Amino acid sequence: MFEEYKKEVLEFYFFKKGAGELSSNLENPGRLKLKNECLKIFAEKYTKKDDQILKLFFDPLGKFNDHIKSIEKFGLDKFRPLVKFLKEGTSIRDEAAVKLLAWLTGFDSYQDWRSKKESREPDESENSDTGQQGDSIPETGDKEISEENDNSLSNSAGTSTEKNINSNEKADDNEDKEEEVVIDSDTIEPQGTPIKTVTLTCVALLFLASGFFFLFKKSTIRQPYADEQCMYWAGDHYEPVKCDEKIKDVTLIPINQKALNNLRKINVIDTLTRYSIGKVWYTRIGGKHEFFTDSGMHPVDTLKRLRPLSTYILSNHISHDRYLLNLWRLSIAGIIAVVLYVICLVYFFRRQKKFKS
Repeated sequence: MFEEYKKEVLEFYFFKKGAGELSSNLENPGRLKLKNECLKIFAEKYTKKDDQILKLFFDPLGKFNDHIKSIEKFGLDKFRPLVKFLKEGTSIRDEAAVKLLAWLTGFDSYQDWRSKKESREPDESENSDTGQQGDSIPETGDKEISEENDNSLSNSAGTSTEKNINSNEKADDNEDKEEEVVIDSDTIEPQGTPIKTVTLTCVALLFLASGFFFLFKKSTIRQPYADEQCMYWAGDHYEPVKCDEKIKDVTLIPINQKALNNLRKINVIDTLTRYSIGKVWYTRIGGKHEFFTDSGMHPVDTLKRLRPLSTYILSNHISHDRYLLNLWRLSIAGIIAVVLYVICLVYFFRRQKKFKS
């Protein structure tokens, strides 16, 4: 029954959203917006009846005696399933979150909704019973009418049997024709060529797409949330995080939007060319050169400053020809794999044709 309640709550939310009756916090929900909306609704229309809903969601362990305090101390990440439920319509297992949504939108509480549902069911059953009694046919009737009905039934039965015989004969004729068509189709060459062409095209496009993705892929930049004021180096880019979060073997630093958006480590250094001069910076760590997409200090060894890429470093430590050679080898391997796949398809379709003949 709760699944039905969940569905009606979500439909009510979208109805109010379409009618423009929701607040700005619920119109485009986010974790912080939902938290602020809870504080707002609590200040506007809190009653003693809402205690169970608020306690079940914000303070199930009973740590706080004040609802406002429990809402303010509530972690924003715990709103994430409810935000996803509202934006994407995905399933949600937390019943407390559904009841909270009903409270925020002004929908009936689960207890009130269930009592109304149960009170309507007996009325419907009574109506169905009375309907059945009202539709009952009296036993007494006119003999002449019954005789006429018997005659009409016998006539209709006769005509129906004739129709069935005719339809069966037609069905038999159709089956004979289908068998003839099947026998004729065996002599025709199977339509295998279009399937092979489509398969070959799909495989080639997939190979090209994966190659372009490998060459030009860029790590997505995740922008920080309102409560994420720090960041840490994640190997080849900065990742925003809360300042009080503990992550093993990393150092948290205050967030720098410029470094977060622009500083990336270049892992495939042989892709660099003379056009990269002025756009790439480097430093030497542990006897190896590391290259980055922006200037500043090294993200791990903060005592070393990144220097601009020079022609000398490009000529002596980077080989673009080596990169092209590796790319050529990878392309040859992909082409060989595609050719082998096509050969297997041709062999399969020829075996299938031979088996049919």
